[in-house]
Amino acid sequence: MKKCTFILLLAAVVLASCEQDVVPLPTTKEYFTVSSTKRVRFAKGNLQHHPDTDRWRMAGAQYDHLTNPLADPEPGWVDLFVWQPEEWSYGQWRALTADEWRYLLDFRTAAPKKRGLATIGDIQGLVLLPDGWQTPAGVAFLSGATDFVTNSFTFDQWTLMETAGAIFLPAAGNERDGQVSGQGLAGYYWSSSPYDNLGAWNIAFHEAGIGTVYGHNRAHGYSIRLVQDE
Repeated sequence: MKKCTFILLLAAVVLASCEQDVVPLPTTKEYFTVSSTKRVRFAKGNLQHHPDTDRWRMAGAQYDHLTNPLADPEPGWVDLFVWQPEEWSYGQWRALTADEWRYLLDFRTAAPKKRGLATIGDIQGLVLLPDGWQTPAGVAFLSGATDFVTNSFTFDQWTLMETAGAIFLPAAGNERDGQVSGQGLAGYYWSSSPYDNLGAWNIAFHEAGIGTVYGHNRAHGYSIRLVQDE
């Protein structure tokens, strides 16, 4: 009986790992599958907050992040957050769950071919391609790139990529104990899923690889990119 139980459990694990998208092909080029039945579109900029006025906004461009808050024409904005998903609602926008991040990066159809590190101008980050991706004329994208130099775009070239539905998550680093580090070298993006009483799930990327989901200390300041359900 124990042997049969083990075989059944192993079969369940294999079936779960082979789950395929069953949502129909997207009618537009901006959607990303995050489960076998659900698709979302990404905001076109990281979430930002002004603590003094309690205002929220999206960054003006996908590659924007606050490398020098003192140089911001409207000082005081922050874009690295401790884990607090109850405050990350912005109209109909929300944060992805850990399972949705994992499915997006690893399990949707042709997932490894729909991501890669890149540089826009001098801004480094991670490119995510939509379900119905078609590379536009005038640019080239090598999927799966784990360095920031293989895919290098001018801002005009990125406009072509963005118009075709590509998403860019800047490597904005992280904040710990009031100190920001890793800007331009690594990106950390929270999910809305807790890990335990002290931690929460996030994704990470840098030249050592693109990590799917990790459990990190909730007190760390990470980036947020919101999504909207289809």
